[in-house]
Order: sequence, then structure tokens, then C-alpha cells
Amino acid sequence: MTARVRIRVKLYATLKRFAPPGVGLGEAFTLELEEGTIGEAIGRLGIPDDDVSIVMVNGVQVRDRNHVLNGGDLLVMFPPIGGGAGAY
Repeated sequence: MTARVRIRVKLYATLKRFAPPGVGLGEAFTLELEEGTIGEAIGRLGIPDDDVSIVMVNGVQVRDRNHVLNGGDLLVMFPPIGGGAGAY
């Protein structure tokens, strides 16, 4: 039997549409997972993997989608960021 973990999640910019109803931009909400990896959290929220660019766990950037999350962790996700001007 796999242990369940509860984490807090914050979604920014266009990822907000994957948050539960009533959750504001950048507000934390609780997510309970059967398997506690970043990839599992992304999948459970229905977010296409390509829509997630920057992932932070407890304030530290993590690139490995197989990174194991622990109960109480704060998972923060941002979409790809575009824009800006060319080189000066």
C-alpha cells in the first residue's frame, strides 16, 4: 500500500486555470497524492507537462519530475515565460 502525502501547491500565470475553483492567482491549495512525485502532482492537476517550465519545492528549483515530495512541501509552478526584446 502506497502512503498518501498532502502538499501545498501554488500555480502562477496561465497555470492558474488548473487550480480548484475559488483559488486566486498564487494562492496555495492542498493536494493529496497517492504517489508523491512532482510528475504525479502535475498529472493529477491535469496540467500538460510542456505547460510547466519552472518548478520549485520549498523555494528551491527542481528539474527532475521524479523528485519525491514529502508531506507539507510547497510546490510552486510557472509556465514558460516569453517576451522581451532582443539583445541590446
